[in-house]
Amino acid sequence: MAIPSVGGPYVWGFLAFSSVLHFFEQYLEVRQLQKNKETAVPEEFKGVVDESKFLESQAYQKDKRLFGFVKDWVSFVYDKVQLFLITPWLWHYAVAVCGEEAEYSCTLFWLFLLQWVEKPISIPFSLYSNFIVEEKHGFNKMTVKLFVTDLIKSEVLTYVFGGLLVPMLIWIVRYFGAGFYLYLWAFMQVLMLAFMWLYPNFIQPLFNEFRQLQDESLKEKIEALAAEVQFPLTKLFEVDGSKRSGHSNAYFFGFWKYKRIVLYDTLLHLKHDDILAILCHELGHWKFGHTLTNLVIASVHIFVLFWLFDLVMYSEVSKQMTKQFGYGEANAVMVSLMLFMLLVSPTEQLMNLFMTMRSRRNEFQADSFAAKMGRSDALQSGLFQIHEENKGDLNPDPLYSWYHFSHPPLVERLRALKLLDAGAAKKDT
Repeated sequence: MAIPSVGGPYVWGFLAFSSVLHFFEQYLEVRQLQKNKETAVPEEFKGVVDESKFLESQAYQKDKRLFGFVKDWVSFVYDKVQLFLITPWLWHYAVAVCGEEAEYSCTLFWLFLLQWVEKPISIPFSLYSNFIVEEKHGFNKMTVKLFVTDLIKSEVLTYVFGGLLVPMLIWIVRYFGAGFYLYLWAFMQVLMLAFMWLYPNFIQPLFNEFRQLQDESLKEKIEALAAEVQFPLTKLFEVDGSKRSGHSNAYFFGFWKYKRIVLYDTLLHLKHDDILAILCHELGHWKFGHTLTNLVIASVHIFVLFWLFDLVMYSEVSKQMTKQFGYGEANAVMVSLMLFMLLVSPTEQLMNLFMTMRSRRNEFQADSFAAKMGRSDALQSGLFQIHEENKGDLNPDPLYSWYHFSHPPLVERLRALKLLDAGAAKKDT
C-alpha cells in the first residue's frame, strides 16, 4: 500500500516550531535540574524548613526531572515518527478496509488504531512513573491490579464517548457545510455543561469512592464557613485518593445553588483550622468568579478555533495540508481538524501561557480572600505542610516557574500573605 510523500511548507513550518519549542523547554528543564541539585536551604526558608525535608524534596524533584528528560526525548522522536509515518499509513489502511466513501467508519477505525499506537510508549512510562519514581519517594499507593483496571475503564470510556461524539462532530460539519462553526460551537457548549455534571457524578465514582465526610466536627465547621461567605453548599464528601497516591487535594464542583465540596482523605490529618483556611482559599476562587470566567474564556477560545477551522475545512488550504502530511486526497473532517490543530499550535502555546499567568493571578486573589477572612496564618501553615508532605519544589528556577507553574511558588505565596498581614496591621493602627 503506497503512501503519498510527506513534505511542504506546512510540514516544515510545524516541524521547525515543535523542535524549537522542545529545545526551549528542555533548556528550562536543565535550569530547573541545576536548582534541584543544590543542597543549601534557600534563604527564605532557613529556620523554617528542616534541612532533611528540603533534601528529600530536592531528591524527589530531581528524580522526576531526570525521568522527564528521557520521557520527553523519546516522546519527541516517537511523536514525529507517528505523525509523519504511522498516522497517515493507518489512515490509508483504514480507507482500504472500510472504503473511501465510508468516512464515519474509516474515522472511528483510524482513531481506534491510533489509540493503541501510543500504548507501547505511554504504558511503560506510566508504570515507571508510578511504581519506580513515585514508589521510591513514598507516594505511590496503587497496585498493579488497580493500574490495569484503571487503564481498562479509561479505554472503555474513550471508546464509548468517542464512538458517540466523533460521528456527531462529523455530521455537523458535513450537514451544515460552510458556516458549521456556529452549530459546532453550540454543540460543544452543551457538551461542556453535560460533562461538568457527568464527570463528578458518574465518571469519577468509577475510579474513586465518595462518601459523606465522617468527621462531624470538621463537617460542622465547614458548613459554618460556607454559610459565612454564602456559599451554596449542598453536600460534603471525602474521597479515597490514598488508594492511588499520597498527594493531597481539595476542590468544589456543581451548578448554581447546588455546590459540593470534596476533600481527599490524604488532607484530613491536618489541623481543622488549616483545612478551613485551604477551603477558604478554594471559596475565594468561587467568590471572585474564577471558574465562571475561565469557562467564558474557554468558550470564546473554542468559538475562534471553530471559526478558523470553518475557513480552512472547505478551502484549498485543507487540500494542501492533507497532501503535505501524507494523506493524499483525503477530505475527512477529523484528519483536517487534527492537522489544523497542529498548525495553530504556536497560537495555542501563547494561549496556554496566558492561562498559566492568569491562573497564578487567580491563586494570589484566592489567597487574599482567605487572608481577609482572618485565616492568613492557618493558610500559610496549611500550604507549608502540604508542600512539605507532597515534596513540592521549594527551590524553583524563576524562568521555569514563570513558564510552567499554574500556581505561584510557595515562597511567593507566603511573601504575599505576609505583605497582606502587614498592610492589615498598619491599617488597624
